[in-house]
Amino acid sequence: MRVLTGTMLVVVAGCSAAEPPVTVHPVRGQVLYDGKPAQGVKVYFIPTSAPVVPQIPMNPHGVTGPDGSFELSTFGTNDGAAEGGYQVVLDWPEPAGEGEEEDMTDRLLGWYGPVHSKLTVTVTAGANVVPPFKLAAVSRPPGEVQGVPGKN
Repeated sequence: MRVLTGTMLVVVAGCSAAEPPVTVHPVRGQVLYDGKPAQGVKVYFIPTSAPVVPQIPMNPHGVTGPDGSFELSTFGTNDGAAEGGYQVVLDWPEPAGEGEEEDMTDRLLGWYGPVHSKLTVTVTAGANVVPPFKLAAVSRPPGEVQGVPGKN
């Protein structure tokens, strides 16, 4: 009977909702491309002076809606990001037609990928509203990087 009771306690204790090991704060923003809302842009915040995996399960991320707005998720849907500095990486895949898989071609041509993006954000305690990312239209990929990626 003692073994059964001990097993039940472990099972019940394992079912409780644990607090995330890092406090996160709501973060929202908007992506504009050539002055218009950009729908379907994948937004990634890459920690530069913020907690990293394994303190967090994955980098904060979101996807823009029809009005170009996004909210970040780290531990759960739209819960935000931990305090600290981030490089912002954007990927805008071609939209998939009905019944098709998403095209992996980046409409931003790599300008806002991890090597070339110069977009940075600092997340602070409380609600964070990031100023809109105003992206100019691009027609060709960026050139080769000399120096430190993301810092040139």
